[in-house]
Amino acid sequence: MDIFCPRCGEPWDIASLCEDMSKEDAQDLRRGKGCPCCAGHDLTEERPFRAEASGVLMDILGDDLDGVASMLEDFGF
Repeated sequence: MDIFCPRCGEPWDIASLCEDMSKEDAQDLRRGKGCPCCAGHDLTEERPFRAEASGVLMDILGDDLDGVASMLEDFGF
């Protein structure tokens, strides 16, 4: 199951968050600061809807990434 970066909408597998990303990168993604793909880039364009949905769900569910991924899957992303 995937979650999406709340800044750029890039999909990330939950397993990669736990195994491949550094702790700092994973925490930045959860806090809405962006993923390694968009970190340091000025994203002046409008965020994709899936990025906005992911950001809102992360705010609501906090560290429950399985819940975020499950709800995003229910939305049809």
